[in-house]
Amino acid sequence: MVSRMKSLKSQKDVVYYILFDRLIVRIGIMFLAFSATIAGLSVPYFQRDFMQHLAASPLLICTLLALLSFVFLQMTNYLGQREALITQKSISEKLYHHILKLKPLTTSHKTVGEMVALYTTDIPSCTMWLEQTIPYALTTAFPLILAPIFLNIIYHIPYGLTLSLIAALVSVNLFLARRQSGFFYFFKILAGQRMGLVNEWIQNIRGLKSLNWIQGFENKIIKKRIEETNNRIAMVTNGQIMNSISSSVTFWLNLAILFYVTYFHNELIGQIDIIAIMWVMGVFLAKPIRQLPWFFTMMFDAWTSVRRLGEFFSLVNLQYHIENENVALKPDETLVVEDLNLVIEGRSVLKNINLTVKKKEVVAVIGPIGSGKSVLFKSLMRETPFTAKRLDQLPHSYLPQEPFILSATLTENIILDYHEAESDADQHAPKAHAALKHAQFDIEHDRITEGLKTMIGERGLNISGGQKQRLNLARLFYNPLPLFLLDDPFSAVDVGTEKKLIDSLFVLKDLGHSFLVITQRYEFLKHCDRVVYLEKGEIKFNGPYSEFMSEVKYQKFIAGDIG
Repeated sequence: MVSRMKSLKSQKDVVYYILFDRLIVRIGIMFLAFSATIAGLSVPYFQRDFMQHLAASPLLICTLLALLSFVFLQMTNYLGQREALITQKSISEKLYHHILKLKPLTTSHKTVGEMVALYTTDIPSCTMWLEQTIPYALTTAFPLILAPIFLNIIYHIPYGLTLSLIAALVSVNLFLARRQSGFFYFFKILAGQRMGLVNEWIQNIRGLKSLNWIQGFENKIIKKRIEETNNRIAMVTNGQIMNSISSSVTFWLNLAILFYVTYFHNELIGQIDIIAIMWVMGVFLAKPIRQLPWFFTMMFDAWTSVRRLGEFFSLVNLQYHIENENVALKPDETLVVEDLNLVIEGRSVLKNINLTVKKKEVVAVIGPIGSGKSVLFKSLMRETPFTAKRLDQLPHSYLPQEPFILSATLTENIILDYHEAESDADQHAPKAHAALKHAQFDIEHDRITEGLKTMIGERGLNISGGQKQRLNLARLFYNPLPLFLLDDPFSAVDVGTEKKLIDSLFVLKDLGHSFLVITQRYEFLKHCDRVVYLEKGEIKFNGPYSEFMSEVKYQKFIAGDIG
């Protein structure tokens, strides 16, 4: 049975999907829970008949009904758990596809820990509605509703008494469960925050160590852990109170009912009837009453996860707008940008950007920190909500400012394919070696002991910053596209390696490729066809290096006196 809801876009969608996606199965769960209740309530009736007549048939029926009640109850729980797993998988897939669609700007206020917590905590929590809340609701609600009816019809115990006792019980459990769900909610929030801090600590441990900031950062993690522990202690204490009440309440319910039938009941109640009443109140209702506080807790806790998931699913990208898209480029052009503007939170980040890159052209983009260089590249990648009169470009590859490294072999990091068989990977070896050579990544010189089969640790922990950058360049050179967008490709290499990389770029240039390069290494400008100078989101200069250096303002910028 396949879901017809392709994507989730709001909290309402998440609720509907959990409760109604596989409706026939959900109805089946309700039917089994109702059947378990009817079978369970029928037991004291035939038990009473057996004790009055001591006949075998009522005892047999009583046994079969108890067995049926147990079987139906277990089937209810099994189906609920099975549906929870199916729904978890489905929501996880939808969340995965939603995350893939979101742009970095859209998720900038979400930490990695928060997004991981959606998978590890919130999806399992919200499907508790299927795994526990709905089965508990049905196997708790039906007995609590039908038991007063049974006691009134068979023993004429007034509804007011039983319903008031149940209402008091529900009220106390509702209060404690609401409090417990609050602890659960903060548990998820604090766990996500701590996970984000730990993730940041792992990613930056080398830098923190070199700057002697490890202790300070670890103190932040410890402080968050203390908050989490205090919340957990309060949560456990509240849970123990709930368990104490639920485990002892059947005794007080029995006592209240027996007190009523002994002193206030108009009809004579025999010993057999008292035993039957005690079975209803002390045995039949024992499990529903024990389930009651946790039913409410799981319901509220699942609701907080549904809210968090709904909030994340409601995130949408602000869309870019191009007036004239897919205009044919001239034969000598690889990129044309006309009147590109970007406003973020009311602040103008890019203003009236007009830029053309021709084939076999190397263009450097420079400017002060915060001038909009990297944001311009992200806009060219269509990752920001810009507006433009025109933006057309040939297929292009992008080198981000921070290298992206997989925890995989050197070959897999270049070809980006985990599923290659070893024999297939060997076929890529000559091309991979050539790409590494173009990127000035020398396997022997860089002490890569197992060659292309060397495992690179998570985020490149086993290699240096310069090796990471060159490995990322090798990935681009492995399958070179007409246009390269390189964000500060020389920042982590020495001067000698920089010169060799420039030679590699010009080899590709001669083959027809174009380059748009953000750089802080100003020696590179001498090799470029043009220099683009950005300041406060505007192109202030666009021309040859010789003209750029003829202006005093730009001479001072290169010398480091301004900017």
